[in-house]
Amino acid sequence: MSNNRSEIEKRVVRAAEEALHRKNYVCIIDVFVGMSLLKPVQVTDWQKGRIPYLERVIQGNLSKVSFAIECFHRWAAAKGLKKSETVYLARTNGPKRNLQFSMSGSAHVEKMYQTHYVSPLLSEIKQQKLKEKLSEPPELVVFWLINETKCSTCAKELGSGNFLFKEGDQPLCLFCAGLGELVFLPSGDAKVTRQAKKQSAKYAVVVKFSRSRGRYERQGLLVQPEALNSEIGSPE
Repeated sequence: MSNNRSEIEKRVVRAAEEALHRKNYVCIIDVFVGMSLLKPVQVTDWQKGRIPYLERVIQGNLSKVSFAIECFHRWAAAKGLKKSETVYLARTNGPKRNLQFSMSGSAHVEKMYQTHYVSPLLSEIKQQKLKEKLSEPPELVVFWLINETKCSTCAKELGSGNFLFKEGDQPLCLFCAGLGELVFLPSGDAKVTRQAKKQSAKYAVVVKFSRSRGRYERQGLLVQPEALNSEIGSPE
């Protein structure tokens, strides 16, 4: 048992060191992904509300998971990393909702998951900017359809080229998702995109699946009409 725990601790440290070097901060999600106990797609599904709590999809029993978290916090303390607690918000439309990590939902356990650590090499200004960035709610994502489907609420047929929002596993047209007033701003001009995003109280990122590359690629934004200098319509 002790040999097994020693191996777990080595894997935790290796994953944590790699994430800290790459990002200048590290959280327990980085560690579990680095240890291959959690897949990035599972993290995304959890963020989108498709998984009720993250522990449900972490590989390993509760004892192993708890020990890995303990090792992570002990490693961070030994390195003198700066502790910061982050609120994780669901990537869903409507009222903001905190994401749940543990099956129990215990405040103490949730805090163990939520706490991340920042490199002391970062300046105070950069640390503050990082904290603000991590505390921002995730961006809403809208899909540019390449196949036909229908809205799960109003049953409207949605053909190729239409926009679709997913609330959990439920496909919604933009109107049923509360995004019907938004207009499409295609990618291409980074300055215009930044300004429109800043001026729009509500926006969503538009992605489209590329069959040739086998991945979703960003196409632009959906923003409020008043955020644009000129009217831009949806794709045909």
